[in-house]
Amino acid sequence: MLSQLLTTDLYKLLLILSRIGTAVMFLPGLGGTLVSARSRLLTALSISFLLLPVLSPKIPALPPGPAGLLLVMAGEVTVGLYFGLLTQVLMTPLSLAGSFISYAVGMTNSFVYDNLSEQQSGIITGFLNNVALTLFLMSDLHHLVLRAVVASYELFRPGAALPVGDFSQTLVHTLGQSFVLGMQLAAPLLVFALVFNVALGLINRLVPQVNVFFVGMPLQLLAGAAILMIALPPMMALFMHFIANGLLPFVPE
Repeated sequence: MLSQLLTTDLYKLLLILSRIGTAVMFLPGLGGTLVSARSRLLTALSISFLLLPVLSPKIPALPPGPAGLLLVMAGEVTVGLYFGLLTQVLMTPLSLAGSFISYAVGMTNSFVYDNLSEQQSGIITGFLNNVALTLFLMSDLHHLVLRAVVASYELFRPGAALPVGDFSQTLVHTLGQSFVLGMQLAAPLLVFALVFNVALGLINRLVPQVNVFFVGMPLQLLAGAAILMIALPPMMALFMHFIANGLLPFVPE
């Protein structure tokens, strides 16, 4: 009797870990390679262990064979992967906005290591991503991601058929919204770049003797940095609101 109880509890813990652990592996701030694999695994295991009493009634009975167990686990990993990818897609507008802003202020050749994308990126993109990641953790939006994953047990029952079509449709829709938001975040700098370059073109036509490149580049960098600092607070507020709205449909009121 005791061995059967232990087997059942381990099976339930394994299924919960499959969904929660996969989502945690893609969570911004925790899912990167800068965080050791042991820390990520212990975090996912701790969360799964704490949720075991709450989610146990929603776990189906132990399948009779290993094939059924693997099939149920594959479904749980797919759901966790979906929420992880959804969170990553929600973070993409800043990378797009950073690229546009870099072109606008003439800093496309300045690179820095980006902790969010874990690769070399433009200095503006890296700055925006670092600010957003700090705000993401300080505002407890990572808790909202975990709440959405836990609430997903009501929408996507373990062992049931997965709505793959709805998954792909939601991701595509969110990706389109991310592109639009990226353009909106970079709009102040894009307008500045348009006006500034038109002004430089007029100066070049009116006073051909002036080297507009050497005159305009310092002004472009200085004015672009000033506009970015002024626009940064509303940009981050709009971005945090976008992430929250993308996750709230999965969280019960």
